[in-house]
Amino acid sequence: MSIDARDELRIRTKKIDFEERKKEQRAARRRYWFIRIGIGIVSFSLVSFILWALIFSPWFKIRSQAVRISGVNKWVSVTTIEKYTNPLIDRSLITILESQLEQQLDNIPGIAAAKVTKEYPHGLIVKLTEETPTALLYTEDKKNYVPVDSQARRLRTVKQAEVGIPIINVPTVKSGLRNETVQQSIKVLAALDKDLRSHITSTEAKTQDSITTVLDSGYTVVWGNASSMSTKQKIVTAIIAQLQAEGTATGTIDVSAPSRPIVK
Repeated sequence: MSIDARDELRIRTKKIDFEERKKEQRAARRRYWFIRIGIGIVSFSLVSFILWALIFSPWFKIRSQAVRISGVNKWVSVTTIEKYTNPLIDRSLITILESQLEQQLDNIPGIAAAKVTKEYPHGLIVKLTEETPTALLYTEDKKNYVPVDSQARRLRTVKQAEVGIPIINVPTVKSGLRNETVQQSIKVLAALDKDLRSHITSTEAKTQDSITTVLDSGYTVVWGNASSMSTKQKIVTAIIAQLQAEGTATGTIDVSAPSRPIVK
């Protein structure tokens, strides 16, 4: 075989090998993309199934009979709480944010604190801590009692007074809550500790700077307005202790000017 013939054969052999290599590469690329697409389809299907199972399936849906509410009282009805829990029924428990629901319930007048716990697979536990009303507004028009919290928000109306909750007389609830003197009285009562407030039988005021309370022990306290209440309360507590030690069961304690308290 001549040199030219050998060169021509070598060229043909290389050309044939090159074409075969290209075919192998194309086949490899096709296999690669088939595998990638297959993995993608399987992954998408798996994620879709998980999302459906967690959010849309009946496996984790909240059931009405599995919602348990405790801690409601005469000031807050179960119906009021259910306005927040009923819209959650048939929703996935996974999607519920306990902190969000707790914040909503905390904002209800009469609720001091709310604790929400999920109980898988279908339950929701709501535990409430009641807030004793700051005052009872006795309405002269309807002859009933409207409890209000420290922010002067209305609670559930009752027909009888409650021992340990101060009473403020008002012509009507609407006019009372608009009255600055009543607003200042509520602020004074809200600033007192629970124990002292529970001994107040009534609250009176001619002006917003002459808030006066009567204690069940027989003492009358003139607070003035709601300023410096921490200091005023300490002074009143000390004076009452001194009067009781002296055997004085009645008297008026004026701390409207806390730097110059007056005892009559």
